[in-house]
Amino acid sequence: MPKVRTKDIMEQFHLELVSGEEGINRPITISDLSRPGIEMAGYFTYYPKERVQLLGKTELSFFEQLPERERKQRMMSLCTDITPAIILSRDRDVPKELIEASNENGVPVLRSSLKTTRLSSRLTNFLESKLAPTTAIHGVLVDVYGVGVLLIGKSGVGKK
Repeated sequence: MPKVRTKDIMEQFHLELVSGEEGINRPITISDLSRPGIEMAGYFTYYPKERVQLLGKTELSFFEQLPERERKQRMMSLCTDITPAIILSRDRDVPKELIEASNENGVPVLRSSLKTTRLSSRLTNFLESKLAPTTAIHGVLVDVYGVGVLLIGKSGVGKK
């Protein structure tokens, strides 16, 4: 069971769901984010589709200058079967091509009022803490002449 789903970041950061609502339970498995600027220009060879995609003023300003046919194709390429979410910052208007592509592919499109860099920082910190590896061990901490010692062993073997 995934530790973090798109729905979790939506609730944590009070993000507005714009489209692609059937994908809000998609798993987020990596804490890295992607700002797909080069992908907006059409280069998808190394597109990190498993990451949350973050679109800010720069990416959307470039996108708005593209011809309509290219706009549709770029958004269809951004919305893959494993992309957890696409988030727009600064309460930007969502392009109709993105809404259509997200609904067709079930990719949630979310919107935040935060600036892009601030949202990126907070989201990365949240994902790093939630996706950090953890280990559970049986043990007891004791103080031996002012030095802390951790005694570990199976449960019930008398570590006290």
